[in-house]
Amino acid sequence: MHALITAEDAMGRRTDVLATSTMVLNVFLIAGAAKLIPVPPGARHVLFSATGNFWVRFGGAVALPVSDILDGSGPELNPAARTVDAIAALGMVAPADCAVSLAFYG
Repeated sequence: MHALITAEDAMGRRTDVLATSTMVLNVFLIAGAAKLIPVPPGARHVLFSATGNFWVRFGGAVALPVSDILDGSGPELNPAARTVDAIAALGMVAPADCAVSLAFYG
């Protein structure tokens, strides 16, 4: 698994372009049906891309929110990128069918 490294431009300056990931998972979520996705060994970062809205709980099971969650335990909607070191699994659920790509980096 590649490390999360940004590329340099022709002048040696860092850009926002990332190296390709050698560990990409594709998850197909069915509306309302939660999935638990194991984080690959050695992964430290994950980048998400999806065809629709999805919710993630980092470290455990998730349920589709249907009312207010005001105690700080709510799942996160459509994160772009997060650190996942010391996290064993990602709980994922979507309100409508969608596909999610998870690119992991060490």
